[in-house]
Amino acid sequence: MGSADQTVLEAVQLIKELKLRGFVIQNGDSTVAAALNTGIQKAGGNYITFIFARRLYRDFIQGYLDTAARTSADFVFGCVSEEESRASERRLVSKTVRQVTGSQYIKNILKDNIHIDISAVLLRRKFIVGKQIHFIDACSHGYAEEFVFRCLLAADVIAQSPVIIKRDNVYELKRGKQKPVGKNIFQHTDAMLRIADIIKTSHRDDTELIQLFEREKLPLTVMDGVDVLLKEGTGYSSIRGYLRVSGYNKFLITGKQTDLALRRRITVWHTIPWMYKAK
Repeated sequence: MGSADQTVLEAVQLIKELKLRGFVIQNGDSTVAAALNTGIQKAGGNYITFIFARRLYRDFIQGYLDTAARTSADFVFGCVSEEESRASERRLVSKTVRQVTGSQYIKNILKDNIHIDISAVLLRRKFIVGKQIHFIDACSHGYAEEFVFRCLLAADVIAQSPVIIKRDNVYELKRGKQKPVGKNIFQHTDAMLRIADIIKTSHRDDTELIQLFEREKLPLTVMDGVDVLLKEGTGYSSIRGYLRVSGYNKFLITGKQTDLALRRRITVWHTIPWMYKAK
């Protein structure tokens, strides 16, 4: 992605030294999403995983591959606790446990019952290519979450591996000072709106999932965008005006599916915005 240091050279040398079957692509000064799409297009193996320099996990790939072999899964993810790992193992060995659908996994994600990080997933390449699933090139915020949701909604078999994922804090690249993102942060809302459209089309009978998106996910994403702009110094009136003109304001609606804390955030933002404090 247009790096000016020795990254490309060192990567090429490492591949040669370790005799790996791989190559290095210089993707130009583009988005992360576009670079990931290039990687998917060039991949030649049976499975695909992603590595992010600032969010590394260690020692999970072999366990994921074992799970994929046992289940013929299109999409594999791991666990974050011993309890979750034991439950996952029981599901893998049981022949009576019902296959969990992608829509149910998304509900559990929205309810904060499970966590799926794109930095620690394994995907069957034929599934990705066959379903024509890709990242949105121009999207710089929310592209990873959108991709995971697209995969979950399209996969025939999803498996949770008993592997407990652990961050690799030694080799992770520490995040430096970030440039202001401004109104581009609402690309995340646009990404979630695209998923909402898919759900309304292909899962229109799943009222719970639709309402979770409309009353929890979309308002949460908008409010998180508001928080980013406030922290960057944008004024309350400017943000409220932008939300109204862009149409994002209409997604700040709540219901019984809405988390109480989020409901309070939205109420304060609507009634006394000058008292609202960014999270």
